[in-house]
Amino acid sequence: MVSWATVAVLAFAGALGAACCVAAARAFFGRRADRVAYRMVGAWAAAFGLTLAACLVAKDAFGVPAAALVAAAACALAFSLLPLAARWQRTRAMAAAVAYVQLHRLSSAPAPEGSDAAWLDLEMRCARLARSYDLTRREEDVLRLLMEGRTFSEVADELVVSVNTVKSHVRRVYAKMGVAGKQDLLDKALR
Repeated sequence: MVSWATVAVLAFAGALGAACCVAAARAFFGRRADRVAYRMVGAWAAAFGLTLAACLVAKDAFGVPAAALVAAAACALAFSLLPLAARWQRTRAMAAAVAYVQLHRLSSAPAPEGSDAAWLDLEMRCARLARSYDLTRREEDVLRLLMEGRTFSEVADELVVSVNTVKSHVRRVYAKMGVAGKQDLLDKALR
């Protein structure tokens, strides 16, 4: 007769093996596979392999009930931590993609109105103001767009944020630069 511990070891190891197979199917046969999906296949495979090895070591050293505890602990850790790791890696990948797009946006975008020299002057002026008043990169972007004459909703569309977020950035820019409104800001920025 097969003991409960043996059944538990097989069930937990089987669950990890099934999770590895599901991750592999998503990565290799899914419509939108990415680097994170492939990394997660490796992570699930490593969790499965380490669980098998740890169960064998625990069985040899302490018996089958200890192997069942090791398998349960490994399964609990894998099913709680690996989805978090996937989410963290997707967030990092998305942040890297956004940074890449923002870096290359300036080089590929045509200059707004006016000549290239005027646009570069505006960029340099905003960078100087950002350093002088300790503005964040996002606040500098908002400042540049306001100096181009954009409205809050146009700034929100350009930066892919809500209008309320733009208003928050503008309030912080006003506070850091010591101005009371948009006209004061433009007067101070164009000095």
